[in-house]
Amino acid sequence: MYVTAAFLWVSVWRVQDLLPILGKLQISIILEIVLFATLVVSLKGPRNFKWVKSRIFAAPFLLLAIMIVGSPFSLWRGFSAMFILKSFMPSLLLLIGVVVSVRESEDLNWLAFVHLVGGTTYAAWAYVFGSTGSDGRIGGLAYYDANDFALVIACTIPVAVYFLQPRMPLWKRLFSLFSLMMFVQMIIKSGSRGGFLAFIGVMVYVLIAFRAIPTRLRISATAVGVIILVVFGSSGYWTMMKSILHPKEDYNMTSDEGRKAVWKRGVGYMLNHPVVGVGASTFEQAEGTLSAISRRYAMENRGLKWSTAHNSFVLVGAELGVGGLVLFVTMLGMSFTHLNYIQRTAATDPLVTAEDAAFSQMLIASLIGFCIAGFFVSAAYFSLLYVLLGLTVAEDSLRARRRARGTAAPAAIGATPATKVRVAQRVPRTHWAPTG
Repeated sequence: MYVTAAFLWVSVWRVQDLLPILGKLQISIILEIVLFATLVVSLKGPRNFKWVKSRIFAAPFLLLAIMIVGSPFSLWRGFSAMFILKSFMPSLLLLIGVVVSVRESEDLNWLAFVHLVGGTTYAAWAYVFGSTGSDGRIGGLAYYDANDFALVIACTIPVAVYFLQPRMPLWKRLFSLFSLMMFVQMIIKSGSRGGFLAFIGVMVYVLIAFRAIPTRLRISATAVGVIILVVFGSSGYWTMMKSILHPKEDYNMTSDEGRKAVWKRGVGYMLNHPVVGVGASTFEQAEGTLSAISRRYAMENRGLKWSTAHNSFVLVGAELGVGGLVLFVTMLGMSFTHLNYIQRTAATDPLVTAEDAAFSQMLIASLIGFCIAGFFVSAAYFSLLYVLLGLTVAEDSLRARRRARGTAAPAAIGATPATKVRVAQRVPRTHWAPTG
């Protein structure tokens, strides 16, 4: 778990970019090797793959298979191969690390809090060292641009809300409150309209549907976010956000290089290459070599920006074909369905606790943030998504572990006295210790 947590910090929160000495030491490669070795020797007893029952776990590896099969047909075969090897496969290794590390809900909470600490560290670094451009948006960030940054922050806000629960230690609640305030500040500084919409979507879900935590807490967390947004949002920021209401005046809707035109071309790449797409991580090459606009601009002796898709779904469809897009959407859909099932059955299933319900609702909120912000950002391969999927699969594996042990869920954490009594009556508790 320690190695998985360290690799999470490296993959998602880029600590090697915040501390250049870590980059010089090639810490990401070292941790990747150590995590692989640790997994090999640890896959026994409570960390055996037999506990992984969720079909969600297979979906990312099917995406990998499509990438590999399509590599010979890629617009840039060498680049696709390097992307698969150096970017996507490490994300899948992190996914495996998260899934097999978790043996009980305490492990889930521990990994989630480590994730929150990493996000808060990155946000604090950006707050102190990030530069502000003439448009008022933060820049000079390590690894992420402003829109990417807004996405990962919006997806981490629910984690901060989760650790505000009264049952958490006071120091964790105070840290989470600080994290929440820092994250909202960073949403403002990013100037990202997609990030703003994701923040609104996340907070609406927290207020209305995050019912595993007290109503007063949901209202308070939402109020804190809204107050910070109103107080610290400059007039320039709100002018930028108001442009959402006037899409016809936005260059993204009118320019040949705006998002709408790029999305349409991306759909065209998918339809023209429906089986395996144009190749993993080659959308920009498609823009510069396949599009009609690139040929027209070349004839007019004009330069064209080789742009990314600015949409996670368009990106996957163009690069991995129709099957890749269907698989990607199915993967997200199964995640929502599974998490919703857990949070609905917490009151009736002795293998599911109120804490499981809260954790599932936290992940639903994070995935909502990803889907909204990801509609405007090319984030389909971000390591963050595969951490969220790993936590989702790990949550599912808890029931299989508890069922095999013949024990009920550990209702003493995050459950009401009535829940404890009901669980104790329905399924007898037995002592369990990990083997090996």
